[in-house]
Amino acid sequence: MAKPKGGGAAAPTPAAPPPTKRLPAGAKATAGLCVFIAAMGVVAQQAYDIRMYAIRDYGYVIHEFDPWFNYRATEYLAANGWHAFFHWFDYMSWYPLGRPVGTTIYPGMQITAVAIWRALGKLGSAISLNDVCCLVPAWFGVSASILVGLFAAECSGRKSAGAFAALIMAIVPAHIMRSVAGGFDNESVATTALVATFYCWVRALRDRPTARDGEATADSYAFGVLCGLAYVYMVSAWGGYVFVVNMIGAHAAALAAGGRYSSKLHRAYSLFYVIGTAGATRVPPVGLAPLRSLEQMLPLLVFLGVQLLEAVEVERRKKRLTPAQVWKRRGGGGGP
Repeated sequence: MAKPKGGGAAAPTPAAPPPTKRLPAGAKATAGLCVFIAAMGVVAQQAYDIRMYAIRDYGYVIHEFDPWFNYRATEYLAANGWHAFFHWFDYMSWYPLGRPVGTTIYPGMQITAVAIWRALGKLGSAISLNDVCCLVPAWFGVSASILVGLFAAECSGRKSAGAFAALIMAIVPAHIMRSVAGGFDNESVATTALVATFYCWVRALRDRPTARDGEATADSYAFGVLCGLAYVYMVSAWGGYVFVVNMIGAHAAALAAGGRYSSKLHRAYSLFYVIGTAGATRVPPVGLAPLRSLEQMLPLLVFLGVQLLEAVEVERRKKRLTPAQVWKRRGGGGGP
């Protein structure tokens, strides 16, 4: 202790401040998750409440032309079954020519509504098919908002960003106009399927510290399969599926071109493309378009490309190739 000038008594040393108490990492993560879940609950409530204004004002009424046809098709499916629905020629549509409904309709929304209606009936609910069709857009508007939150949180790594994105999706007019209760149209269901496909895709590519040397992860298998199934549902619900498959194909190609190829990317994209394409070809208006249409050639070429890249990747691990040797083989060259 230094003596003060003038020979006086030494000044007392100030006490050290008490150590700051911090939450353990696990408790902090749990608290953040609880806040995120609570935020999603608020988003769901607001999304549903906003979309129910038409029901509160006018009752359970289907509005607009296309929703009325969709409801009529749903009634036919519920009354006559799967086989009759896909062989139905409707003389009351496209008058006087009529319409072969089974080969010109994306049936995902009708199948969804009938499945929900029958499931609720088995649970003891007396809700009518009309009421289910009125509520489907609002229900799927809520699910789309929550999925956008999960998608944003996965991409950014921040739950706060996910909560904010979900809130925006819940109240943005462009989404509300396609998912308001009573607006029984394809986009109301397809938006949920679209976002679910994108979420499963990025979730399949999540990094895992346990995965070494570019190996595939369990997520790339599980969410690759789910991504393919979500895409099949998207195809069955709306013709905008072409946008989805091209976006995922372009993203996979960009990752490979940017030097971020791994077996994880190969598994996720291969499972998505094989399951998705196999399911898409079973939707009557689509058929073999994924293999014939020029606008869907990019995803097909990317699928073939990742198979070649994976073959080189397997050889790299076996022979411990240098980066230069890997790029030479990717370019079609051989050598030691």
